[in-house]
Amino acid sequence: MKSLKRRGLTVTTVLTTVVFVAGAFGATSASASAQSTTTKASTRACAGGDYVKAHESVKIRKSKKVNSTALGLLPKGKKAKLLKCSVDLAGTYSLCGWDDDNRWHHISYRGIKGYVPLACVV
Repeated sequence: MKSLKRRGLTVTTVLTTVVFVAGAFGATSASASAQSTTTKASTRACAGGDYVKAHESVKIRKSKKVNSTALGLLPKGKKAKLLKCSVDLAGTYSLCGWDDDNRWHHISYRGIKGYVPLACVV
């Protein structure tokens, strides 16, 4: 996965419905919901209007982990500009109602550039 991230690829988790149809194995039809991971290239820079809004106050971190130096605070309800349109996978956290999440946004808020957990912004 590290080599994919260096090439500007993004990992996005999507919820899909998988339907199995009778086939060569003589299976009967069945359906199941499954969570799958999809990778896609993300090379575009964010447009001038790409922002996230904090649904809880959250610390802006120097790097993508919760024990990284806090550079500032993104207050609840405030917007921050996205510096990258892709999501980074890094340090795992349990914040803002999510357990064991590892998705981070690179943002800029009032001149502070850093990372916030995706779970804490919309």
